[in-house]
Amino acid sequence: MLTLASAVDFETALLRTLREDAGLSALVGNKVFPLAIPAGNYLPCVTFQRLGGRPANTLAGPSGLEEIDLLIDAWARDYHEAKAVAKAVRAAMPPSGPWFSAHLIEDQDLYEDGTNYFRVNMEFKVWFLETE
Repeated sequence: MLTLASAVDFETALLRTLREDAGLSALVGNKVFPLAIPAGNYLPCVTFQRLGGRPANTLAGPSGLEEIDLLIDAWARDYHEAKAVAKAVRAAMPPSGPWFSAHLIEDQDLYEDGTNYFRVNMEFKVWFLETE
């Protein structure tokens, strides 16, 4: 696993990983955004949010690994499209990648009444080597 300087560098690597994945890109193009969907017509798309992070320590001291709780949402105008985008996100998240390793903890199908959007909310546990 390559090292990343900080959680900010992790988010850059995550954005690159998702935007450059052929399967996901075929469904959403480059519409992968931090935190929220920008104003405009962006569906289908993906948003991500870092819930928190912590050093992964051992009894011997710091391991150099950073552990992050990450939410990724797959958004669409219909249920089946949201599920297809979510499936592509799961396929794009590496269980043992060059920059980070990600494991799906749980997912949930949701409907947003105010917007009539469908989404699949996915929680991942992510680890990366941190140098700062």
